[in-house]
Amino acid sequence: MVEALVRGLLGPLSGLLDFILDNPILISGILAVWLGIFVAGKLQLQNIERKTVELVLGTSPSLIAAKPHITSRGLYKRIYPRWETSLRQWGWFIPHRMDLWPVPITPETVRQKLPFSYQWIAEILAQHGIQVEG
Repeated sequence: MVEALVRGLLGPLSGLLDFILDNPILISGILAVWLGIFVAGKLQLQNIERKTVELVLGTSPSLIAAKPHITSRGLYKRIYPRWETSLRQWGWFIPHRMDLWPVPITPETVRQKLPFSYQWIAEILAQHGIQVEG
């Protein structure tokens, strides 16, 4: 009964259901590869987030020492070029913002998943006991 309902919903594409039912090993292999790519992308995104926090915490104290009244916007302007060049070294791809397929690592795609901004920098520093202005 369920199969008939699905066939009715698929309409002219009901042949696709026949292919899926006739080739379970192939479909399972395709889904396993997709799952592997998805997990690899998630791990790379976690690595990028961890390394971004390390970059902010490693760079900020020296910038704050050099300019004690620096704001979070000023820190962002100084950290962003280093972050942008480091991204390519930290991974190859991350999941798309809808998590269905991988996209290459660029500052724009990473910002869709990780809100790297001056507010984010201020929050990370505050979590680690470092206060900055603005």
